[in-house]
Amino acid sequence: MAAAAVAACQNKAAVEEPAQGSYVFTLKASAPDAETKTDYSSTGKFSWSEGDAISVLFHNEAGDNKFFTLTATTINGANADFSGTIDEGYEIGGTTGLKWALYPAGNHKDRSAESYEPEKYPLYFDMPAVTDYSESGFSANMPMYALGDDSDCFSFEHLCAGYKFTFTDIDDAISKVKFEVETKTTYPLSGYMYVRNKGGIYMDPAGSSGAALKRTFIANVTNNSAVFYVPVRYYADSFKPIIKLYNANNDDLIYSKEAASAKAISSKGHIQPINISVSGAVVVPWEFTSAYGIHWNDEIISASGDAGEGYDGIKCMKATSDATNLYLYLEVKQNALYDNAEYGHSNYCHIYFGNGTGESTHWAWETSPYINSMSGWMKYHNAPRFIHYDGITYSQTTEEHLDLYCYELSIARADISALQGSSATVSIEIDKEYTDSDGHWQGSYSQIGFVPARWNAALSVPLYVAP
Repeated sequence: MAAAAVAACQNKAAVEEPAQGSYVFTLKASAPDAETKTDYSSTGKFSWSEGDAISVLFHNEAGDNKFFTLTATTINGANADFSGTIDEGYEIGGTTGLKWALYPAGNHKDRSAESYEPEKYPLYFDMPAVTDYSESGFSANMPMYALGDDSDCFSFEHLCAGYKFTFTDIDDAISKVKFEVETKTTYPLSGYMYVRNKGGIYMDPAGSSGAALKRTFIANVTNNSAVFYVPVRYYADSFKPIIKLYNANNDDLIYSKEAASAKAISSKGHIQPINISVSGAVVVPWEFTSAYGIHWNDEIISASGDAGEGYDGIKCMKATSDATNLYLYLEVKQNALYDNAEYGHSNYCHIYFGNGTGESTHWAWETSPYINSMSGWMKYHNAPRFIHYDGITYSQTTEEHLDLYCYELSIARADISALQGSSATVSIEIDKEYTDSDGHWQGSYSQIGFVPARWNAALSVPLYVAP
């Protein structure tokens, strides 16, 4: 089924020749169905909206194919102009002679130079793993394609089918939600999807490149409701989802459901509605997934980090223990740490352990002497990971939560004398040191975070003693 019959003809007078080695290419488009783009009927009727963007394939004399983005600059009822700047030397259409246009615009790729069946699968359609409508503005974003004719006229049609999830009765206090959908079939939902041009033109996710079975959407809540469109392969049992709806402001789980079976939609462009009320749903607060079965939300031994500007990189620390290990949980602000892929290690960290004795003190916690310390890095090759090289037995896991990196450390008590008794003190600082691509230490000793806050006592932690 044609989702949108859009006639888009090249207007020669609209092609400008600016001086910077490029030119502006404009398409005049019209849509016979004047329905709002931000919603679809079950039959997939569509029309353009201000700011819509399409990707159009161009080529040069060297045989290079490249997609360029054209944006809807004016909307007049069912008519639209799409314009974009094209590199000098490129003209519309690919080297195979086909003039592809894809909606929505994205990092789509031409496959004409690839070895595996480029004629059968001429394009990759870029389906992003995460789409944040709270920043970009809402759009259904159901994938479409068009092939230009000899007159450079285009008629857009759907590439796939889809499901429309509508969540209602969302609590008044929730302003933004995150929707995660994961399919238990073999047809992925995100990544580079094949566009098939044999036996029809349609999205064929099977065997696509770098594809994943999961996709995430974020959207603002309007009138206690949120809507999400999930494109799927048509005419196949391609969708057996696990769905989860979260409060996007704190990652609390609002609703979850797993489908009992996979369902097929027989027509391209068909939108199957699924309406879900979350009224009365039991909200499950977000909690770090502990590698040791620890419920960190319940742990009461904790300390807040320093609140001073420039020294507030650590949000909090929690602690517990068993007969073998001390367990620490640490929340660190992502923007407080280095974000540079060229650094091998970054943001050196020092953990100080005391038991009320000893003469060594740190200026930030002068009333709490320590007798052991442990050093490590908070990132390894720009990925959040605590890594230690000095011989103390430990393990770590890390999760990203909102704007935080959350670390869980297991530290062997037998390797640290301060941890041999029934209680210990713990304090942590993180600084600005890093190692460059050659392994040389760089940066400074200046700290970016303390926990507990400076000029307080170190955190006192009761240690498990076997009966």
